[in-house]
Amino acid sequence: MSENQNIEWKESKATCSLSPNSRAATPKTSQEREKTREKILALIAADPSITTAELASRIGITAKGVEWQIGRLRKMGILERIGPAKGGHWKVVETGDE
Repeated sequence: MSENQNIEWKESKATCSLSPNSRAATPKTSQEREKTREKILALIAADPSITTAELASRIGITAKGVEWQIGRLRKMGILERIGPAKGGHWKVVETGDE
């Protein structure tokens, strides 16, 4: 490592600040997660070929958040992926409650 690349760590001055709008600062409640899943299902029902990036943008969460929610919906048997990751589409599985 050259002299210009030396990094000095000072633990006493290490700080981490989160903005009030930071997602990491506010954990989600189960009700908020349910609303997010409902939004995802509504958007997929309207456009089965929607991407996770588009879902994230429209809902206002991260793409990783959408992937997590989709994983939960798939485990619950509510959502299926038909075809490949690229070129496939989503299918909302009908449940008996409706």
